[in-house]
Amino acid sequence: MTYWTICPKIIQQTPDVGGDVLLTIGICDDRLLSRRLLEALIHLYEEEKDVLFNIYEFSSGEELLTEIEKQGLVFDLLFLDNSMKKLTGLETAREIRQSKSTSTCNIVFVTSAEDHDQFMPVKPLQILCKPCTQEHIEAILEKVLSTPLPTSPSSLSWS
Repeated sequence: MTYWTICPKIIQQTPDVGGDVLLTIGICDDRLLSRRLLEALIHLYEEEKDVLFNIYEFSSGEELLTEIEKQGLVFDLLFLDNSMKKLTGLETAREIRQSKSTSTCNIVFVTSAEDHDQFMPVKPLQILCKPCTQEHIEAILEKVLSTPLPTSPSSLSWS
């Protein structure tokens, strides 16, 4: 049996693992190929570990923030490209950190930027250089899955 997950702008096929969804993951990059690569690496992990994630794709920071506001989406893990047309990944992350409902989200920057210090004020879980590898994604997913997810935004401190 196959489940179909409806995400903004896409419908994706998700493997039937017979279990609960473990994480809600967002991928925000203005390049379709970059989004699809990340999605494929996450699906490989799902298949190997027999787990299930909800994966949403966004082509801009504006689209991501709009969907968070409109649909009340809350992500456990968010992959952000920094170099996007209008709102950068860093600006998007600042907005996410300022919102009570999304401030605890684990953010991973996936970027070709060399200055990683610029990302530190928003406390990313990790900064990955493009292109990502299966090992990178697996390590991040293992880290997030092994850490208890906060039940409320006030239970996680960013100081």
